Amino acid sequence: MSQRGPRIHEYAGGEFMLAYGETNGPQLLVLQPLFEEMNRCRLLIASVCRTLAHNGIGCWLPDLPGTGESPRGLETIRWQEWQSAVQAAAAVVEGETGRHPAVAAFRGGALLDRALAVPAWRLAPTSGRSLLSDLRRSAIASGSDPAHPAGYTLSPDLAEALAAADTEASPVVRTVRLAADDRPAEARIEGHPLWRRPEPDFDTATAEAIARDIADWIKA
Repeated sequence: MSQRGPRIHEYAGGEFMLAYGETNGPQLLVLQPLFEEMNRCRLLIASVCRTLAHNGIGCWLPDLPGTGESPRGLETIRWQEWQSAVQAAAAVVEGETGRHPAVAAFRGGALLDRALAVPAWRLAPTSGRSLLSDLRRSAIASGSDPAHPAGYTLSPDLAEALAAADTEASPVVRTVRLAADDRPAEARIEGHPLWRRPEPDFDTATAEAIARDIADWIKA
């Protein structure tokens, strides 16, 4: 199929997923950061997907239930629904392309990549407890209600599961961190932690470094 995109696909009974690039090359399911970090990194991830698509790698970018363009409210979502959504998105990719997708997970998205038994690439993975702490600190700093951090209302199940969630080690996972981050990783790239910026931002060099590392990994 000739390269088109992004294209809109439906998955998991009414959720939405964007698809970039061709269907006859390697396929990549992209798991976005969670909560405010997703908004701050949206331009970065879209640029990475476009670059990879230009290089023959199909990219699939789902909005998890209760996030992005989802018709559902986050307060109704259970942790298991996010795991099931990742599996449903991968099934759509396989059905459309005939190929099992690998996974690229950014930040909190890496908490969900082991819902699939496939190779995964991670950028700056973090724990669920750390994400919740960041949200609560942001709420306190802004004078808003810590019970609804940064305007989000989480179901008790989702909040409890996130507090206990951490990334799972696997021999098929490649962990990449920024050069300034000294935590364990298989590789480091130069770049800026855009998920820490107060507003959505974009950095061309960071996007290019991420896309280059993913392309080298998935084509190896």
